[in-house]
Amino acid sequence: MHEGFWAQDAHGGATFIYYDDLDIDQLGQVFKPIGGFCYPVEGFVRMPLPEAPYYVKSWLPKQGKCMIYGAAKAGKSYLALQLARCVGAGEPFLGIPTQQGRVLYLQFELGMEVLQGRIKSTGRTYEDVYVGTTFGLKLDTRMGREHLHNALEAVQPAVLILDPFYKILTGDENESHDVKSLLDNLDEAIEVFRCSVVMMHHAGKDIERGQRGTSTLADWHDAVIELRKISKVGEPFRIKLTPKFLRHAELPDKPIEAVMKNFEFDIDTGGLTLEEQILRALKPRGKTMITIKELLDLNLCSARSSLYDALNRLVAQGQVERIDRGVYHLKNE
Repeated sequence: MHEGFWAQDAHGGATFIYYDDLDIDQLGQVFKPIGGFCYPVEGFVRMPLPEAPYYVKSWLPKQGKCMIYGAAKAGKSYLALQLARCVGAGEPFLGIPTQQGRVLYLQFELGMEVLQGRIKSTGRTYEDVYVGTTFGLKLDTRMGREHLHNALEAVQPAVLILDPFYKILTGDENESHDVKSLLDNLDEAIEVFRCSVVMMHHAGKDIERGQRGTSTLADWHDAVIELRKISKVGEPFRIKLTPKFLRHAELPDKPIEAVMKNFEFDIDTGGLTLEEQILRALKPRGKTMITIKELLDLNLCSARSSLYDALNRLVAQGQVERIDRGVYHLKNE
């Protein structure tokens, strides 16, 4: 196994640096670990580490784990495909910033034809995304572990999405010993291939009590997200995503509500245009400036480019004034 560390690059992003790739002079600027992974604090605090390297901000750290659970027919697989596409392209996921990385999406319930049909139905381009379908791969077995490692070695993904959990386990999902065996194999894969894992899972009979199975599973993850279908029969397909646990961030004040459009979910704005949402966000602030980052944090839209386009239209209409690059306020307040 090659050793190294995450570092911040010149553009503020995170990149993994292997010690083997550093020359002697560079090694003098960092401290090679003692015993494989231990550092003297004096050297550790001077390493150029990013504050928190994420593939999905707050939800999925690099070499981290995220679980999204929901009832049957709640849109889990559609959401998993959308997440894969957004990370593969480095686009925001339902307004949440992502960092681009190769994705491997392994589907254990849908056949090849059905999965292909779902991908085609979105009309999207899946840049740097790989998919695989199999019904018999059990990741808590020696053979399953070997097949998974073969796939990870070939694809070299940054993010591995497993959909759904119950199909990759031979044991009982209610028994912590059985589940721990699978999680140990995934921990090994995360360490060897330096990838992150997203697990799609089913809710229990009472969704208020969380995901199905032993609590060992939830304890293993860095983020646990509840997915609920909130639309009624005859209405557009609407969902609500509520973080229940975030190891590396505070829980948000409100969940994300989204509606399906063209077989992907988009933030539900209650019928307001993006321009109207921006004005609604700016009005209480008066002349107080707001940044693009603050607007993105409000989850007004899924793409930064759409936000810039809407702001440019508001500037042209004389309703918003651009103060500096990425900084705006209401013009006539």
